[in-house]
Amino acid sequence: MNLERKFSKELAGDLRKETADKLREARKKPITFSELNKEMKGKKQLPEEYDTWAGTKENFEELRKNIFGKIFKTEKFRKQEFLLNQYLESKKESDIKEVWREYNKKLNDILTNCPLTPEEREKYLSTEAMEKMSLEDYLTLTDRLSGEAFYHVTRYGVRENTFMSTGGGHTQGEGSFVDGFTPLLKDGNINSATSTIIKDPSKAKSMVDKETIENFKKEGKSIDEVVDKIMGSYGTQYFLDRESTHFSYGKELHNMYGGEKDYKFYFYYPVEYILQNDFYQSTREGQITIGSGYYLNKGGIDQQYNDFEIFNFGKGVPINAGILCIGTDIRVDPETGSQYLIQNGKPEVDENGKFKKPEKTISSQEYWENYFELHPEIKPSKIMYGNFYTSNYDENNDLKNFAESKEIGNQDESRKAEFLDYSKSSRKILREIFTDVVQEVYSSAE
Repeated sequence: MNLERKFSKELAGDLRKETADKLREARKKPITFSELNKEMKGKKQLPEEYDTWAGTKENFEELRKNIFGKIFKTEKFRKQEFLLNQYLESKKESDIKEVWREYNKKLNDILTNCPLTPEEREKYLSTEAMEKMSLEDYLTLTDRLSGEAFYHVTRYGVRENTFMSTGGGHTQGEGSFVDGFTPLLKDGNINSATSTIIKDPSKAKSMVDKETIENFKKEGKSIDEVVDKIMGSYGTQYFLDRESTHFSYGKELHNMYGGEKDYKFYFYYPVEYILQNDFYQSTREGQITIGSGYYLNKGGIDQQYNDFEIFNFGKGVPINAGILCIGTDIRVDPETGSQYLIQNGKPEVDENGKFKKPEKTISSQEYWENYFELHPEIKPSKIMYGNFYTSNYDENNDLKNFAESKEIGNQDESRKAEFLDYSKSSRKILREIFTDVVQEVYSSAE
């Protein structure tokens, strides 16, 4: 599929014809003195377009007058002719590029003003279509979308970025080498906390403290009482918080959730793709509204509560339906991919307590290109090195209305009941998993 060609045929027929005509004319342009001289037969002056092209007019006039050099092909004539030929060839290439630049700008304007129809949304924004789409087609498609996006940050390297919120501190793993990135690549989906544990019950053990459970046993608490405490502290009381995946809207929040400073790993998803396939709700007081054109909460804080719960009944959001963005030109250890010196899985520190940097480094892009060459089975289908922002901060009522139709709180009662049923059933499975964990600790303590 070539969406640029398809969309241009459907939406920009006149522009395509106009561009084809201009390209034909540009490709007829002479690229040698003899060709230009032939074209100028009977004419006294070069067209104005050659006046601004450095050296073309002067060299051409001198060569035309140099009859002796032309006949005997003197060294001076040949050098001057060679130089003019270079000018002419460069001008022709520049003219052709300018035609394409003008075409791309006009096409982009056309696509921006032609949002997808409901039928096209079904066709192009399905998960299957987005996963199979090439990066080039994906970027073309974004031209017909709002420019707003959801972002999901993941960590790789030494965790330096942390923050405190009213819901508690996001500081786990601070100062340690953390890799939440490659396991995510292997899984292929950005999962909710609940579905992650259900898929791999062994992860439940890391969420409970064995010594605390042993103390509960000594106090005479039953297994059910201990499990009640675990379930009571599992996540927040917000609706489907742990059954959803979490994204920010309008900007990536690497400085809060990422690992090493300035070394970003995040997934980009057009808002329209998520809304086409999933439901959502914004946490806290819902200060940030999709389509509002700004990302500040009521208190003027532009990041802290930028937290959207994307819910799709435990399926997870496929990484191949988005674009993986990795910070580029970061100098990293060719062995570990970290900016810092890692020994035995831990960052080395100097006498001042600062993380040591490796002596030999390569660019982060080179590291991950090498990595994916060795592990092609987990390489995402769309990768960009560097930042990818398309947010335009404009009010967008169409997007706002589309978003409201997919907000969990706006569904009918039967749909709300379906969400609650899923939450109850998933929590029931979780309870069984945690019961097994506590039972195992109780048995080992006997």
